[in-house]
Amino acid sequence: MLEIKGASQDEMNVIKEFLTKNALNIDCIENYIGNCMVAYDKDILVGVAGYIREKDMAIIKFAVVSKNRRKEYLGDGIVKALLNLADRNGIRRVFVNGDEETLFFRKIGFKEVSLQEARTYCKDIDMPQWFIKNKTLQVVLPDYFLKACKSNK
Repeated sequence: MLEIKGASQDEMNVIKEFLTKNALNIDCIENYIGNCMVAYDKDILVGVAGYIREKDMAIIKFAVVSKNRRKEYLGDGIVKALLNLADRNGIRRVFVNGDEETLFFRKIGFKEVSLQEARTYCKDIDMPQWFIKNKTLQVVLPDYFLKACKSNK
């Protein structure tokens, strides 16, 4: 049975191991574990996603699903659960680096935004270099949830 839930400090080692296994090295994840969602199938971690927050804005830092579980809409589910968490926490705009996963994020409703507009909303944080160089995508909350839930094929 698949379960998607908020991450806890108790899961930190499992999450770090999962991210490392999937070639992601996330610095200081301990500082924003409350902004992370995890997906388990039975007792096996199969996906994790998290964002960093600044006031009412967030940037998705990572969203990854086990390679053998891709194409099962798990990424769709965990990102939407993450957006729901963000909405409940007062986040109004969520940005993501669209360089590598542009198609995935577009399929689930993210729209491209100009760098100038992204900078307007992200003015209080030091934007990472990847954010500046690549396509930036966003969703506006809670408007995002007014559309159908399933990805477009």
